[in-house]
Amino acid sequence: MKSKIFTVLGAVAMTLATANAQIKVATESGDLSIRFVGRTNFDIGTQLGAADSLNNTNGVQMNDTRLGVVANFDERFSAKIEVCYASKAISFRDLWIGYKLNDNNSIQVGHFFMPYGAKILGLGYKFVEDASVDFALCPSRKIGAALFHTSDNFNLTAGIFSDGSVDNAGQLKQGWNLSAKAIVRPIINERTVLHFGAAPMFTHSPNNPSFTFKVPTPMMTEGNGIGKISSGDNYNYGRYEVEALFITGRFYSEFHYMGVNANTPGDDNFKINGFYGQASFLVIGDQAKYNKKTGLAAAPAPKSLEVLARVSRSNIQEDLHMTDITIGANYFINKNLNFKLNFIHSKSTVDIAGGVDQKYNWLQGRLQFSF
Repeated sequence: MKSKIFTVLGAVAMTLATANAQIKVATESGDLSIRFVGRTNFDIGTQLGAADSLNNTNGVQMNDTRLGVVANFDERFSAKIEVCYASKAISFRDLWIGYKLNDNNSIQVGHFFMPYGAKILGLGYKFVEDASVDFALCPSRKIGAALFHTSDNFNLTAGIFSDGSVDNAGQLKQGWNLSAKAIVRPIINERTVLHFGAAPMFTHSPNNPSFTFKVPTPMMTEGNGIGKISSGDNYNYGRYEVEALFITGRFYSEFHYMGVNANTPGDDNFKINGFYGQASFLVIGDQAKYNKKTGLAAAPAPKSLEVLARVSRSNIQEDLHMTDITIGANYFINKNLNFKLNFIHSKSTVDIAGGVDQKYNWLQGRLQFSF
């Protein structure tokens, strides 16, 4: 066993030291293989039009840099460890162990995304940044266990996850999440995919003092939220999502409706909801791609040029709304390098006497390297 470990470590060292080496290593017997994964984003952005105190931001940044390994061992086991540098801090992202029950079913335990929203594919699904409603309502990774079923016509996922936070006294306050998602594909072939999905989630956190949902403008600078809603003494809340996706030839489209219903004792219950729809067309390229495992669109072939558009609407209580419209283009230089360019128009509305509107225009580009 020791010799096997030293063999793998030696191979890893040689891989990292050799510029033209492959980034996958394995033992001679093939019972353990390790594949390196990572990405980094080089962003540039500028606000268009009049400056203001909220979004007066221009410049460049290199954010959300990740490095990790995916391991497969003893035929049925897999694992992933991923470290991220973002917002001037280093943290773990994916950290899990999986077991393959058979060709269609597997279980996974550790720290990973719950089956809700589109963030499973990483920052900026097709666009430079996530849709504002997805950013606001899609939860972060949690510690938990889940069962996955994948076949040609179905994706079924169900799991239980922690919901912990640290209070002002530094004490861990633990709750739990029940989460599930079902996707059905009545049509799937090499050219066309049609799928429908639904994802309920229930969170019970009797000891958590509060929760906050923040709706940001979809720009690279953090802190550009136009509105947020917070609650004290939260007991439970539920999330829900319905979606549809259609791909045929060069055309892709997708729609999500998401919401939260919260039960706050001693106060009126409140609701947050919203939707986003997005579509793209390959100006250069033969076929829009689909990932059956994730149930999401995938990057097209290298040398493809994609034009795309998205509309996102968020409703925070009854008096605060935000709508953002994004148009853009993606060029996939090769399978490891792509460039994205987005123009974002964002409008927030506060329904008070006389009404208050805030509008922002933003131009943002991203060069993304991944492997």
